[in-house]
Amino acid sequence: MRFMGDSPPRGLTDFLICVCVCVCVCVSSPQLIGEFTLMRDEAYCQLLKQLTTNTSSKPESCQRGWRLLYILTAFHRCSEVLKPFLLKYLQQASRSAGAQYQGIAKACEQNLKKTFQYGGRIIPPNSMELKAMMAGRSSKRQLFLFPGGIERHVKIKTCSVALEVIEELCYEMGLHRLEAMEEYAIFLVTNRGQNVRPLNKHEYILDVATEAELVDTNYSFWFRRVVWTQPLKFENELCVAMHYNQILPDYRKGLLNVLPHGKVSDQQFHQITKLAALQHRAKDIIFIPSIHELSEYIAAPLFKKQPPQQWVTMVTQHMQQVQTLNPHQARAQFLGKKLHQLHHLLRPLYCCCQSTWSPLPAQKYTCKEPHTHTFTHTLTINRHRYDSTHRD
Repeated sequence: MRFMGDSPPRGLTDFLICVCVCVCVCVSSPQLIGEFTLMRDEAYCQLLKQLTTNTSSKPESCQRGWRLLYILTAFHRCSEVLKPFLLKYLQQASRSAGAQYQGIAKACEQNLKKTFQYGGRIIPPNSMELKAMMAGRSSKRQLFLFPGGIERHVKIKTCSVALEVIEELCYEMGLHRLEAMEEYAIFLVTNRGQNVRPLNKHEYILDVATEAELVDTNYSFWFRRVVWTQPLKFENELCVAMHYNQILPDYRKGLLNVLPHGKVSDQQFHQITKLAALQHRAKDIIFIPSIHELSEYIAAPLFKKQPPQQWVTMVTQHMQQVQTLNPHQARAQFLGKKLHQLHHLLRPLYCCCQSTWSPLPAQKYTCKEPHTHTFTHTLTINRHRYDSTHRD
């Protein structure tokens, strides 16, 4: 009643305290809830009663009640006994012609369904999020960084999970098949890149953000490909740029080159120089690259295999061929040249990488061999050390 304005409040802070009590008691005191979540059911029933038989003279009373219901449905399940009645109440409120709170009733219904699907939010909202929800703002634009520093902003709602963000970013890259989307992940990055962890696809983005702010206010979210089995879409510029920027650092370090007995064949020299020319053209440059630029395009162990001027001569021949390409086409050709090696080199490395972080103190990753799905390696990481366990 105090939150809805029917009991004398003690300022804005008091409203925040009321919400925190409603959210935190149910989150942090499972022993008080019981087998059938009686405390949560009681909170729902009392709130619905105040909304249904609201006789308050204050116009904001009902509005505040719906906003509190919006918060509760994002955090707490009700019992299976109450569920059908609560859903029916919300559906009737959202579909009744001329109903005043149709929009927020529909949002509450969506929140509740997600809570049953993903478990509900587990981190109490900070004061900034609470103030926004009290003001009727239920979403924010969150920055996600692609490889190469490409920025994408995604509209994050109260109950948005990592899976939904991945789907939206994949749609933008022209990827619509579920098998393709499963090969991407969101990472939380803190402490200037020193700490990086993948998000479980069912984690709530705002839960992760709220927790990260306590550790590092300059946290960021990265979007990366982690499994390499599905074919690449070369016609989508964002998709090509994302993959090009992700593999380029490893290629320049020599991690994607296989040299039998440490020797470079004539065919490999030809391919390396063609890839160097494509990298140069991808920067939208048509002039011949300098020796310094070539030393960046070619991995150091390979660059030492012949005199620098010889590299310049060989790359110059290819530059005449790639001048007609635009930067997108150059990046696409680069990926096409390396794609067969990527499948052989990256698939065994990443394969199937799943995080069981929830907020458990350790994260576990299980790798499977492609096609056979045989478990071969388990890596468990926590804050202090890592344990590597092989399985026969």
